[in-house]
Amino acid sequence: MATLQMYMDRSKIDNLFTSEVFEEVWGEGFGVNNSVGKIKRILMHCPGEELEQLANGEYEEEAGARILKSKEGRIRNYFKSYELPDIGLMREQHNRMADILRANGTEVLYLEDPANYWTNLTFTRDVALMLPKGAVLTRFAMYFHQGDTWLTQKLLAEQNIPILGAIQGNGTVEGGSFSMLDPKTAVIGRSVRVNDAGIEQLRTLLSYQDIELIVVDMPAYYIHLDEAFVPVDKDKVLVSTFILPHWFLKLLQERGYRLIETDREDPMLTNNCIAMEPGKVLFSSKGVNTRKNLEEAGVEVVAADISEINKLGGGIHCSTLPLLRESI
Repeated sequence: MATLQMYMDRSKIDNLFTSEVFEEVWGEGFGVNNSVGKIKRILMHCPGEELEQLANGEYEEEAGARILKSKEGRIRNYFKSYELPDIGLMREQHNRMADILRANGTEVLYLEDPANYWTNLTFTRDVALMLPKGAVLTRFAMYFHQGDTWLTQKLLAEQNIPILGAIQGNGTVEGGSFSMLDPKTAVIGRSVRVNDAGIEQLRTLLSYQDIELIVVDMPAYYIHLDEAFVPVDKDKVLVSTFILPHWFLKLLQERGYRLIETDREDPMLTNNCIAMEPGKVLFSSKGVNTRKNLEEAGVEVVAADISEINKLGGGIHCSTLPLLRESI
């Protein structure tokens, strides 16, 4: 028996991540090692009948939004308007985004809740962190996202995407605060939605792929990094210099990135765009001034109206989770 085991040891795999066997087992239908490579597959959720439940909510002056609560009093969703959402318009705007992505060569997958109970699925960015070799399931700070995790876990399994880990216990991490800057560097924004316990768990999971984690503190008013920082080309990033710390902006410049300024006169979430490929972004039509900054820097802008979706509290970047990008 000992001889047999010594013989079998010839096929031992010390690190599956660095072995060609990884692709033999899992295939090549996933993987993100940067934030600007051409998107081949993406995860979205088109707003639908689940949002009809907002009619049961009440407008609360303190929040400046219509608030939907569970019978236990937990917040299940919010809509930043006294009026009910125009779901038809939301779907039209969302379908336009999906059509633009498809026209650019992207396969669009949809995350769905058969029970239509969890009403915040529109923002798929938050449900997982895509890495070069698979996905990390996030853990949400707020109640209204709690059902997203089991739906995401099921979808990842169906798509043969390995789950490399999950943020657990007291840790909280959400995808809107995460970015793969390059194959060996990730960035996370620490905020009310992303805490130290979650960051340290993520740092450990990234270390298994030799990926460095840079932590940026967000001001109290902002919940996610993608409200202030989005890569748009191999060597260009869209940044809100009035939000991000000086040391981080300097670090980006030292690494060879050109900083493109988000115009303060544009509406919130203007910068919440996504690079469809290097130097080509899907961008909010509201960001007129910032669009000029991007185009002057040589970035192609494809504009889309997402004004009704914005009232749910997110933008284009929030609404999209690339599952597969071309390597840079």
